Amino acid sequence: MKKFIIKVMLFILPIVVIAVVMEELLRKIPNDYQYKCSYLDKNSDNIDVLVLGSSHSYYGINPALMKNKTFNAAYVSQPLFYDWQIIKKYDRHWHHLKVIVLPIDYFSLYGKLEHSAESWRVKDYNIYYGISTGNSTYNYNYNSEMLTNKLRLNMGRIKSMYFNHENNLLCSKFGWGTEYTFNKRRDLMSSGKLAAKRHFFTDMNDFNENVGILKIIVNYAMNHHIKVLLYTSPAYKTYVQSLNKQHLGKTINVVKALREKYNNVFYYNWLNNKEFLAADFFDADHLDNLGAQKFTQEIDSLLFNIEKLPDNKVLPAMVSVPVQ
Repeated sequence: MKKFIIKVMLFILPIVVIAVVMEELLRKIPNDYQYKCSYLDKNSDNIDVLVLGSSHSYYGINPALMKNKTFNAAYVSQPLFYDWQIIKKYDRHWHHLKVIVLPIDYFSLYGKLEHSAESWRVKDYNIYYGISTGNSTYNYNYNSEMLTNKLRLNMGRIKSMYFNHENNLLCSKFGWGTEYTFNKRRDLMSSGKLAAKRHFFTDMNDFNENVGILKIIVNYAMNHHIKVLLYTSPAYKTYVQSLNKQHLGKTINVVKALREKYNNVFYYNWLNNKEFLAADFFDADHLDNLGAQKFTQEIDSLLFNIEKLPDNKVLPAMVSVPVQ
């Protein structure tokens, strides 16, 4: 029996060593989470405008085009829970922060990252931001690169970094996502229907929890004399027309109620804005790099108006655009 145990251990040991080495190699590959955390560690004291949210703001707002010192801390599938955790992580460093920019879209108040098809992203906040999951059920995968992705994908990432010396960062210096360029544009017809279907959630427990987190963010901002610009992102008609109107209306009503209650909250709905044409979109619910330039200019102009005002409930232009 003793000999058998020794043989098993000798068989397992090389596998464990390889796994540990691979985990270490994977963690040393530069990525956007690691970059954004490092940037905020060094620069959160000097940021005037903080952009948070999901891929809609990650690809849609380019801080390099804005007058104020702005950083885009949004990311793909980033929910309100992690927006709040990022704010809280740098609680003592927002000395110059004037405005938080946060998209509240069709899906923003529904669902959690841990419950989604992209739950593997939870480990990126754990490993690279040092932010623990909001899930009460611990999952070892949330602390491992090796256990989260398939072996073939991990091997490909190691080859890309250490053999091909490829750049693995997908964001700009100020956190804007650079991948969605006009020359890679996807079909706007099919992507609209698929995205609307993918973004439909029905879990009211998640809805109530997300509304609570949004209120926490707004209250934090109010107590720290920070204004909050909430907005609904521009989208192409094939996405808008495929949305569940009741689902969308419930979300917009929450935002309207916050705007009415809190003097530091401003809201604008670009969902049906006719200024954004097919040529501005990468797919039906994301702007491409040219659309992002256009949208960033609108956001920047709006922020200029907000900064000139004392805390106000609403600017004249900030009205909801109904879904057709």
